[in-house]
Amino acid sequence: MNGPREHATDPAVVLPERAAVVPVRIRLLVAVLVGVAAWVVPVQMALSAPATRLAVLDAPGAAGGEDIDFPASHLGLSWTGSDDAHVQVRWQVDGRWGVWEDVPVAHDLEDHEHGIVYSGLLRVPEPGAARAQTRVLGTGARGVRVAAIDTERGPRHLVRVGSGTAGAAPGDAAGAPPQPPVVTRAQWGADESLRKATPPLFAPVTKLIVHHTVTTNLDPDPAATVRAIYSFHTQVRGWDDIGYNFLVDAQGRVYEGRRARDYEPGEVPTGEDLQGQGVVGAHAEGANTGSAGVALLGDFTSSMPTAAAMASLESWLAWKATRHEIDPLGSSLYKATDGTTSRFPNISGHRDVRATDCPGDRLYAALPALRQRVASAGSGVRTARGYWIAGADGTVYGLGAAPHLGDAKGLRLTKPIRGMAATPTQRGYWLLGGDGGIFAFGDAAFWGSTGAIRLNKPVVAMASTPGGKGYWLVASDGGIFAFGDAGFFGSAGAIALNKPVVGMAPTPTGKGYWLVASDGGVFAFGDARFAGSTGSIALNSPIVAMEPAADGSGYWMVARDGGVFAFGVPFDGSIPGLGLPSYAGSEALRATPAGLGYYVLAADGGMFTFGQAPFFGAEPGLSGAAAAVDMTVYDVPVALG
Repeated sequence: MNGPREHATDPAVVLPERAAVVPVRIRLLVAVLVGVAAWVVPVQMALSAPATRLAVLDAPGAAGGEDIDFPASHLGLSWTGSDDAHVQVRWQVDGRWGVWEDVPVAHDLEDHEHGIVYSGLLRVPEPGAARAQTRVLGTGARGVRVAAIDTERGPRHLVRVGSGTAGAAPGDAAGAPPQPPVVTRAQWGADESLRKATPPLFAPVTKLIVHHTVTTNLDPDPAATVRAIYSFHTQVRGWDDIGYNFLVDAQGRVYEGRRARDYEPGEVPTGEDLQGQGVVGAHAEGANTGSAGVALLGDFTSSMPTAAAMASLESWLAWKATRHEIDPLGSSLYKATDGTTSRFPNISGHRDVRATDCPGDRLYAALPALRQRVASAGSGVRTARGYWIAGADGTVYGLGAAPHLGDAKGLRLTKPIRGMAATPTQRGYWLLGGDGGIFAFGDAAFWGSTGAIRLNKPVVAMASTPGGKGYWLVASDGGIFAFGDAGFFGSAGAIALNKPVVGMAPTPTGKGYWLVASDGGVFAFGDARFAGSTGSIALNSPIVAMEPAADGSGYWMVARDGGVFAFGVPFDGSIPGLGLPSYAGSEALRATPAGLGYYVLAADGGMFTFGQAPFFGAEPGLSGAAAAVDMTVYDVPVALG
């Protein structure tokens, strides 16, 4: 997704998106009483962010709704009662009422003492809402109020541009992760008059807590939404300042949240005092003191954050964890200000602290893998990522950081290459010929093949054992050939198949495997658990491959037209949903190591990424005897320095 451009009046300053910045250079004459001399100082000025406007509408459910005195960019609701209440809102734009929208609950904001529930902020389409209505379906909500907020169209004034920076700060020590770049409060347009003058509290940071803001995922102006959250937190929720310590948008920009102190020119905001203690926010009731809360802009209940957002979250967590000597994989004891103690992960989702849906099911499920990556980053280890693509002629293409370790191009192949598999170390790979011939490269060892055996049907796929000391081959009739330490757990060779077998996938233990036929029928052997199939569904296009979840909980299947079927695993999209004018046809699907996204390989070498799968390039234009047939992912920790 291409985010809004950042406007700046000098390279060091990033001002709020869509702020219509008009830089003005004004020369101020300063008299210097040394004889009759005078000199001129250039001062750089720019228009401020739009002033924030807010109006609270009481029970705007009457016929015709309630007028808003300005075109609102965001709406936030509150009510007394249950967070399970079904509350809806709609607004009027250009004289037309929109559809009723369900109001999502922002569990970060709930006032349990008074029984008040607050919503996430809803984005209003341009040119802004003029009237609003609410309704409650069923019971559970009373005293509904709407906060209409505008952070995009208010008046502006000239302000002096400071010398703050959004650049990254160096690491605290040699090899330590650097602080990621930060959009300062001044740069995202914080109106400092909204926060209370109460002196901030500070405490040593021992916990890092991840949130989501329950706002739109496709935000056209993230800085405006940060300003709206700030207004909602201070003017409606009644907090001293914005609750989060930092926020991250879909483009991966990190925003300074709660104010800690004045920073020196050029100093990147840390959210800490001069002794390194963190400012106490209002993001996790009962666990605010001694924690730093970072919120990703969006709602990640059923969808994943962007790869850019996750990368910045990882960088921020690695920097904070190393800076405060926090074990990313640990679960230490936490002592609250009331004296009670509890134990929860050092890098937590909000729901680890109290009963809440935050940070959303999909983001919460990503935290275990995220902790591992943060631990690697803090230990002076980075992850080199990429993938290999195999062509039918035996050529191997290494993209991203994936090294080329050899290939079968130029060899006299009895049958074209049909598949490939990487070793567990990812320092080698095997290529599979249609006759079951095996070609081993890097640290991949040769454990046998069917190249010299007369087969009833061609071999169509292979899979490595967990230790890499063996592999399975499967033929289109479901026959299994096990080599090295690969165990035989059964086959479909004696079964009358409706359609030929096209792929296989091993379980994490290596004590079982799945086979998939072109109609999507799945056959489970050993400790492989059946999670579902498309065997009884009329498919638009035949299945061509399958991929297991890393924990064995399920699998993905991909059809020739790029349709993806997910059983026991997340669905993150498919090729038909992209609306492509033409498509060469799918050959393989491979998941990221954490299972938070997947790649779909096309026969022409095109690569399509879904979820958090990062794109490292493609090999477009492959066809005929050189067409792409399979791929495998490269993801290897590498020591820095």
